[in-house]
Amino acid sequence: MLITNIQRFSLHDGPGIRTTVFLKGCSIRCPWCSNPENLNGYPEKYNKNGIEGIYGKEYSCDEVYDEIMKDEVFYEDDGGVTFSGGEALLQADNLIPLIKRIRKKGITVAVETCLFVPQKNVECMMPYVDFFYVDMKILQENQCLGILGGDIHLYKDNLKLLTEQKQIIIRIPVIGGYTDGKNNREAIIKEIKRYENRILKIEMIKGHNLGKSKYESLNMEIPQCNDVSDDFMEQYRKEIENVVNIPVLICRI
Repeated sequence: MLITNIQRFSLHDGPGIRTTVFLKGCSIRCPWCSNPENLNGYPEKYNKNGIEGIYGKEYSCDEVYDEIMKDEVFYEDDGGVTFSGGEALLQADNLIPLIKRIRKKGITVAVETCLFVPQKNVECMMPYVDFFYVDMKILQENQCLGILGGDIHLYKDNLKLLTEQKQIIIRIPVIGGYTDGKNNREAIIKEIKRYENRILKIEMIKGHNLGKSKYESLNMEIPQCNDVSDDFMEQYRKEIENVVNIPVLICRI
């Protein structure tokens, strides 16, 4: 599998202390993406402050397993491994044998996904994943296709499939000029209401520029997004809470 980073002692990618594995390759193109090195599904050269390197390295199942197990002592009862990206589900066929080995050790597995993937990728992964973190970005059909390059019907079909068997955590990136509009907020709240009994919690994430140095290292244009105020985040949180009985957290990354 193609991986850019194995991040130890992660505290924001699921319960407990986790090791987050970032897989390279994504099915959509969010203009605000904070991990541009994970967009393309092939190794890429970078130059960071005069130091050259490669984003993306091929790992075997054994190699990733050995790296993960170095952290086993820290996982305790609720910690474990999270697969992120990019879009982790694009590499489902390679991930399943690895996840099976991890779960045999009693270690929990989480996956972060945008759900813009073939339905078979979702279906084959469901039996082996403890926690699914699902993004809700843009749910208006034309804007979803025009801005993200994603088919909203594929997203909704996958969401329905996933929630038939799993409870999920929703993540909402609140990005000025892209996801914060009234119509999009209403579309997201409507979709959340539809699956209210299958959603464990909602995490709202304010846009940030933590990926700036990565864009520079790839000689890519740095995203320009409008600022979203803390007051607006609180207003949006209340809009959701007024409709559904689900814990809504404003996350600080």
